[in-house]
Amino acid sequence: MATVRWGVLGATSHIAGRVLPAVARVPGCVVAAVAARTGRVEAATEVARRFGARVHDGYEALLADPGVDAVYVALPNSGHVPWTLRALGAGKHVLVEKPMAMSEEDCARIGRAAAGLVVMEAYMYRFHPQQARAAALLASGEIGELRVVRAAFAHPTPVEGNIRFDPALGGGATWDVGCYAFDVPLWAFGAEPRRVWARFHGDVVDLGAVAALDFGDGRSAVLDYGLEYGPRAWYEFQGTRGSVSVRNAWTTPHEDGVITVVTLDGAREEVVPAADAYELQVAAFVEAIRTGEEPLVPLAHSARTARVGRALVEANAAGGWVELPRP
Repeated sequence: MATVRWGVLGATSHIAGRVLPAVARVPGCVVAAVAARTGRVEAATEVARRFGARVHDGYEALLADPGVDAVYVALPNSGHVPWTLRALGAGKHVLVEKPMAMSEEDCARIGRAAAGLVVMEAYMYRFHPQQARAAALLASGEIGELRVVRAAFAHPTPVEGNIRFDPALGGGATWDVGCYAFDVPLWAFGAEPRRVWARFHGDVVDLGAVAALDFGDGRSAVLDYGLEYGPRAWYEFQGTRGSVSVRNAWTTPHEDGVITVVTLDGAREEVVPAADAYELQVAAFVEAIRTGEEPLVPLAHSARTARVGRALVEANAAGGWVELPRP
């Protein structure tokens, strides 16, 4: 495939300002089509004009477009599973905003529908060079054996008209910023926890939470996340000999990453040059299409994240620890 032609479902300001420019900068990629909800093409028309793309009145029309190879699903959380399935059914590769799904069963449905197509959950921070550096430091053994992961992800969010606060659309902090918080310990430990505990606050949806994940053998994660405070996008690995902390996991394309390493031998800061995580994510996704290799965020990881998110919801409702099934 010489050129990957992209279509986007959901022309939000964030997608128009961050994601689509990144797509357009990746060699061999073009923004070919933009779709809005049926009867609401005005916003999509303006976005499409910036990229010389076609406009479709309705998502189904975009999926029927033979000039689209890959689809970015940027809809409310409740639309991720149905429209990912429809896009795969139309023969399109799919990059879908997190959470890909809010249950393990839906991840399995997506896996069965993929049938040789590439589908990936869009955890853009995982593609930034500072993320690779933090992972390399952890793997090097410099801080000893990993014991505790701490992660905090939050930003104050306007309520009026915001889909994040609509329970019918899968709103709430856990399936928004919380996904990032509990994604960190899952890849850092390379496993899912044995049990989880969580306390949410908020009436209509969860506005924030504190949570703990028990991985067994003295390994734990401590999290906080929310839509009422911030900005905060920090994580830390605490080992038996020291720690690695990432100041801002959501760096902008023009912001250097800063990693602090503290060991028994002293402390230092490492600066990771600025990079566009969205652009790197698109490039990696396209490479997976061209090579057939498993993407950095495979479906198995997405299913694991969905299991943990669901367990946190259950733990809050139960008022105590919730055990996860052992493999």
